[in-house]
Amino acid sequence: MISNAPLLKPRNILIAALIGGLAIASALLLTKNVDFVVYWRGVGEFLSGRRPLYGWLSGNGHPQEFRYPPLTVPFFLLLTRLPLRVAGVLWVLLAWLACASASALAIRRWNLKYRATGVALGCLLVAQFVVLFVKFGNVQPHLIALILLALLWAEERPFWSGLALAVATCFKLWPVFFIPWFLIRGRRRSLAWAAAASVVFWAAPVLFFGWSRYAFLLGDFFHHVVALASDPESVWYSSQSLRGVFLRLLTHAVTPRDGYPDASFAGMSPALVGGLCLALSAAIYGYAVVATWKSSRERRYLWDAAAFAFFSFLQPFAMNSGLISLLPAILVGAHVYSAPAGEFPRAAKRAFVVACVLAALASATFWRPLQRWALMLGVDFWLMLALTAALVIAASPLRRRSGHRAEPPTMR
Repeated sequence: MISNAPLLKPRNILIAALIGGLAIASALLLTKNVDFVVYWRGVGEFLSGRRPLYGWLSGNGHPQEFRYPPLTVPFFLLLTRLPLRVAGVLWVLLAWLACASASALAIRRWNLKYRATGVALGCLLVAQFVVLFVKFGNVQPHLIALILLALLWAEERPFWSGLALAVATCFKLWPVFFIPWFLIRGRRRSLAWAAAASVVFWAAPVLFFGWSRYAFLLGDFFHHVVALASDPESVWYSSQSLRGVFLRLLTHAVTPRDGYPDASFAGMSPALVGGLCLALSAAIYGYAVVATWKSSRERRYLWDAAAFAFFSFLQPFAMNSGLISLLPAILVGAHVYSAPAGEFPRAAKRAFVVACVLAALASATFWRPLQRWALMLGVDFWLMLALTAALVIAASPLRRRSGHRAEPPTMR
């Protein structure tokens, strides 16, 4: 089995070299800067006075508008001083570095071990999402790496954990989804540091913009966030979330566009389906939080990883280009599959295999009509459900009834 061997062993050096080579090759050959150009041009042209920071004229123009709080402008500032091609490659390489570093720490801290087949299936599962984040160049991999690091550092390095969580929340509101995972005893100090760091981060732009301009930009930002959130089509179209898939399949809320097929088979009320999805999401989230709080220390890493899967399909709007958010769940899912017989229920391993089969199906739909059917039917959504089921089954106390005593990894 492949385990968390010392970092300087030849095998680990070879793995790091292979990942580094893959990162460089993908950044040079696959990067299209679809999303990154919005950050690069949005901040650069705002600072030069050629575009507003928010609205239809911001970023790269509608619908690729700049949608991050004004305090993120300094984060992108240095990249706007470079040519787009150079800045885009550097941005993707930084994402690779962040995800690879967080993954390596997770493997060591959670003592994850893999067989060759587990590695192959894990790579199959994550491959399409890596290709998509490289192609689009969005901010998601950076934020997922920060949240994973925050969880891994929460007990031993609360300051750095809180700092990582605070930086993530500078860009998006959704990291608050993970706050209950930091309310566990031993992790609460990291949450206190995150709150303190957030106050500093949100106040610091006054020094950059001045009081009046910063207040205006904050108001403009919240105005546009509310406008986007109130647009039903913006949270429906080809989303892979529970809400997006159910609205597509169970209602005729929005007519498909651009040659996408109509996958709906029922004409239920969109308000009813939306309400049911909200209630179901709240129930699932509550279950995940309570199960995490009640879990033993030895099994908590399974719930920590599952949190990223729960987040991925419970969020109101989930494009598959941002599903690198599944990375921690895939790392642990491949470990569950690789474990010796009796350590985890066979159902958990089977659920992981189902997720891999769905990933292969999604990756094989290169022909555009098939690709559009896969998106509209929510293949990635069902993949997420199977992966979540694998982790939940593996973490469940019910596995003790099988007659086998599980020996979970020792935390380091």
